Amino acid sequence: MRDSQSNRKRLLALLGAAHSLNHSLFLIAPPLLLTIMQDLETSKLVLGIVGTLSSMIYGFGSLVGGPLSDRMSEAKIITVCLALAGASTFLLLFANNIFVYGLALFLIAAWASLYHPTANSLISREFQGQMAEAMGIHGVGGTVGIMFTPVIAFSIGVTFGWRVSFIVFGVLSIVLAVLFLRNRFQIVRSRSKVRILDVFRIKGLWIILIFNIAIGFYMKGVEYFLPTYLTLKPFQAMDENSAKFWAAVAATLVLAAGVPGQWLGGRSSDRVGSKKVLIATSVGVLSALLFLQFTPFSFLGVSLFVVLYGLAFYAHQPALNSLTGIMTPIERRGVVYGIFFFTSFGLGSISQAIAGYVMDTFGVDPSFYVLTAFAAIALVLSFFIPDHRENQTERR
Repeated sequence: MRDSQSNRKRLLALLGAAHSLNHSLFLIAPPLLLTIMQDLETSKLVLGIVGTLSSMIYGFGSLVGGPLSDRMSEAKIITVCLALAGASTFLLLFANNIFVYGLALFLIAAWASLYHPTANSLISREFQGQMAEAMGIHGVGGTVGIMFTPVIAFSIGVTFGWRVSFIVFGVLSIVLAVLFLRNRFQIVRSRSKVRILDVFRIKGLWIILIFNIAIGFYMKGVEYFLPTYLTLKPFQAMDENSAKFWAAVAATLVLAAGVPGQWLGGRSSDRVGSKKVLIATSVGVLSALLFLQFTPFSFLGVSLFVVLYGLAFYAHQPALNSLTGIMTPIERRGVVYGIFFFTSFGLGSISQAIAGYVMDTFGVDPSFYVLTAFAAIALVLSFFIPDHRENQTERR
């Protein structure tokens, strides 16, 4: 790849846009969940199971994308995943039952799953010395785009139908794939074979892996059911359409708070170390969930949650991604990022089925008590994370 600053900026800009659309495909359903449930004549539990299975595919696919990124052009992998994930949304035009809906989501998830380990590996290789900051900027680019997804998806869905919401974002993904195809980014990489089992011999990686699973367990449940929780609890006094709309707005504002969160997380990690940032963000996430559920005035509780959760959750991402890169030999980073993405988005997606079951069986409040417990576990684990910094770690 050319060593010019403009080329690196263009690469980071395209990755930010790809990051945005990759996540947007999974943020369309939550604000429209009740509408989809009524249209397909299904339950929250079934939709939770579909969400869990598609997220697990999203996670499992990263175990393929990671090793691929260690062996071939990252740009080609990203082009393929954008184009085919976008094309898969067209299957939803024929989704008149939960089975076709589930098949479409599974295909979207399978192709989209190649993105994260590929992009993180590429950034860790190309932005050494400022890895956390580059991870943060990549996150900002993605979050700036996806923070509008819930409201846009809701607005399109109630006007033209929920299926059209998916199609619009699918078309945008295909367009971006064409842009990647026109820009050839190359990078020199090791040709040595890396086995997944070798990764687990890296000292200190186990505790970060377990911490990452705990994050996935609260993150996926909150992401999927937050609009439903807000509609049925803090906004329950409103009429149904108004409640759904303001729930979508709140989900968008969480993402908006994540924009400065990504930047602050990256900058702070390069300066004070990732461990301190991860402890602070874990405290912030747990506090946000407690404010949401137990603040007497619902408006105040929702406001505190939106700001604190958005800042804290998104600030942890560049900190954790850069720490993982620092601790991993460069020729194994694709595999490692694939494993880490699988544990958070794959294994963590089990919480969607758990939250859906608890919500259907015991009510809305107990489902979020469970998610809060996962956040508390993540906080405890954050104190045991190794304290490594890029400028103190020998290049490997």
